[in-house]
Amino acid sequence: MKIKILSLIMVFAVALGMFAGCGTDNTAGLSTASVSAVQSAASDTAASSQTEGAAPGEASAGSQASKAVQYPLTLKDADGTEVTIASKPSKIASLPLGACEMLLSLVDKSQIAAMTNYVDDAAVSNIADVAKGVGKRLDFNAEKIIAIQPDLVLVDTWQDKNIIKQLRDSGIKVFVVNTPKNVDEQKEMLKLLGELTDSTAKAEEVINWMEQKLKAVSDKLAGLKEQQKLTIIDYSEMGSTSGKDTNFDDVVTRAGLTNPVAQAGLTGWPQLSKEMIVQYNPDIISVPSWFYDTSKATPESLKKSIAQDKSLAGVKAVKNNRLISVPYNHLSTTSQYSVLAVEDMAKAAYPELFK
Repeated sequence: MKIKILSLIMVFAVALGMFAGCGTDNTAGLSTASVSAVQSAASDTAASSQTEGAAPGEASAGSQASKAVQYPLTLKDADGTEVTIASKPSKIASLPLGACEMLLSLVDKSQIAAMTNYVDDAAVSNIADVAKGVGKRLDFNAEKIIAIQPDLVLVDTWQDKNIIKQLRDSGIKVFVVNTPKNVDEQKEMLKLLGELTDSTAKAEEVINWMEQKLKAVSDKLAGLKEQQKLTIIDYSEMGSTSGKDTNFDDVVTRAGLTNPVAQAGLTGWPQLSKEMIVQYNPDIISVPSWFYDTSKATPESLKKSIAQDKSLAGVKAVKNNRLISVPYNHLSTTSQYSVLAVEDMAKAAYPELFK
């Protein structure tokens, strides 16, 4: 179950390199590029606010003070439990990768006591470089978490309720968070984490950066007429695809594309048959550039199997050699870095608009 959650819910399908388009697949390493992408836009974001020179993870003291959070703070978590935090957290443990990526843009590194092991894997993490030396690495193990004695633990809604109870019975403050399914929910998560950690101003800076990146893409696509929009589906190593209420659908929609799976009313991650691929006849098929388990298949072998499947020979994406992969850590993330996936997808689909 956890493998499927990672491969699908983290936002399905794709990354580890530069974007690919028109049949060209570039999948080189990129965690440094991901983080620097946020920071390179920071000066523009800061210039439009009152925190000149501040990056999304480096808000000025003045901006923070103007929005100070009052403790003790009581908030209801995603499971409906009221959690009271006595003072500003100084030892945070985060299990969701998306929350880890957000925290490193919101709080001082010294406030992070532990993060999920996945933060160090540049194939799925956008913070592999900046996370080096920051806190310990954890899986969801009660004894190990209790041993650290964090003053705040962030967990996903799908994690073991018995372990959550064990932690709370031990006096550990556990806050359950939803997994964002789109950019708007990611913004709300940033605001929530900003409130929990007394970093609301920094959260606003990151949100401003996200909006700036999205506007840059929408400006490029402004002249694209509805009938010119290409269709796209994704196809995972598990034979599933992405429908409504998924990050993939939100990303490709913002990138000027249409997802026929979502248009057909399918939600979540349904299985994708060959008949469905023929029926949808997409202009582009997106294939993950990273697999959790490569013992049975690789991104390249999956592309090859699609391209050489005679039953799919008439599908536009196959005929026109538009089987693409974009950076998996962008497209799979549930954090602010998903806006980079919007850019990746738009460039891969409409390279002529980004020359």
